[in-house]
Amino acid sequence: MNDAIIHQILRKAGIPDGRIKPLAGGKYNESHLIETGRDRFVLRIAPPDDAPQLFYEKRMMRSEPAVHQLMRKYTRVPVPEVIFYDFSRDILDRDYILLAFMQGDPGSFDLAELGRYTREMHDQIGSEYGYPDRDAPTGRSWPKIFHEYVRLIFEDCFSCGIINQQEKMHFLQTYDRFFHVIHECTPRFLHLDLWSRNILTQNGKISAILDFDRGLYGDPELEFAVLDTYGYSTSDFFDGYGKPRPDDRDARIRQELYLVYELIKYAFIRYARNGSYETGRMHVRQCRDILEDLPETFSNRK
Repeated sequence: MNDAIIHQILRKAGIPDGRIKPLAGGKYNESHLIETGRDRFVLRIAPPDDAPQLFYEKRMMRSEPAVHQLMRKYTRVPVPEVIFYDFSRDILDRDYILLAFMQGDPGSFDLAELGRYTREMHDQIGSEYGYPDRDAPTGRSWPKIFHEYVRLIFEDCFSCGIINQQEKMHFLQTYDRFFHVIHECTPRFLHLDLWSRNILTQNGKISAILDFDRGLYGDPELEFAVLDTYGYSTSDFFDGYGKPRPDDRDARIRQELYLVYELIKYAFIRYARNGSYETGRMHVRQCRDILEDLPETFSNRK
């Protein structure tokens, strides 16, 4: 994004012109550090609408103002203040949001502390299940909504060409075979992007948790499956969380179904956005291997 457009955005937000510095690290949105005297802000700009996107990524930035307000009002989770946002598309044909700058650096952190903050996020209850305030379906039944999300994400993978029709049907039929374990639950807010770049620390404490746009209201076990991919779902995390992870037979099946839902997105991202068919296919094989273990391990219902 050129500086002239950014200066227009700042003027509309009532922010004095200042120094503009691109920020690295974001994998989806374009981010810039804005320095105006003593004040610092982060401007995040969504990708163009015609960029390759998964079904839940379409206009997903629009969920952030309400989520940030919720976290700042009802939790102790260190979340940046939303200074300004604009989804009118009058300056540029992309959504953007201006946030207060949060001190800290990505890196190692206390998993028990992350567990405590995650529990506070999960204590926020929605009126419907699903991804809020964007172009994605929501509903009153978690199994129905998750079933639809599974269909949509594999359709995205098929549409971009990283899986074929036969593979898509194989994935969906495997989910259908085990879908009885997806249960009704309270619609709790899940962050779903708690990786190291989104967790800042300062003086040994978590100072900021960022990027809530991928969050949804659903089953906390989906969050735990995402944390599995980063190696964060440890005993220390659950000590901080204050509640053990479900570990009965059905929960272990859910863990694998949720894990594949999280991992298959990388097949789409690596191919549709990064142009690497080989890496995308590696993720497809990874997901197939996980699901192919389910019949052997869990096919006999008790």
